[in-house]
Amino acid sequence: MTRSPVRSVAASSDGELLARLEAREPDALEALYGRYSAYVMGISLRILGSREEAEEVVQDVFWQLWKSTLCYEPARGRFSTWLFSVARNRCIDRLRSSARAPLRADGAELARLVSSDDQEGEAVLVERQKEVRAQLESLPDEQRRAIELAFFCGLSHGEIATATGEALGTVKSRIRRGLLRMRQGLERAPETRR
Repeated sequence: MTRSPVRSVAASSDGELLARLEAREPDALEALYGRYSAYVMGISLRILGSREEAEEVVQDVFWQLWKSTLCYEPARGRFSTWLFSVARNRCIDRLRSSARAPLRADGAELARLVSSDDQEGEAVLVERQKEVRAQLESLPDEQRRAIELAFFCGLSHGEIATATGEALGTVKSRIRRGLLRMRQGLERAPETRR
């Protein structure tokens, strides 16, 4: 029995899919959408608080992948991190254009995002979320708060400095140190599961 082309494309690495995307293969976009759309939706919904707006951001992000030359540079980090940054920036742009504050999405709404068809993917996502939450909670309060304001509330470094009364350099340092600490903790996490 031979595998269907869609299944073999879906099993490809991000790098392989990006190369195929550059060659304008629709299956590559479909595979990337299947792999990351729920995550992009979750980020967007958490920042915007509106399912309709979050769906528009997901559509915009993947349409941008298809229609334009990728600005992603593998040497600077993972594709998923870059993609989530693009989504986050789209959300922030929407908030700024409508001059409103970020909202927090209802937890039940976020729970409905994960497809029941992808139980293995859901289990990996849930486990990774637990690891990230644990690393975030292990940070000193000032680092954790700065990261939450930046990534969950969509505030810029300057906005965080204003909101907390801290110097801009202090905010940037706290975010950077906190993210580095989380990264180190997440890199060690697979070792502890063996």
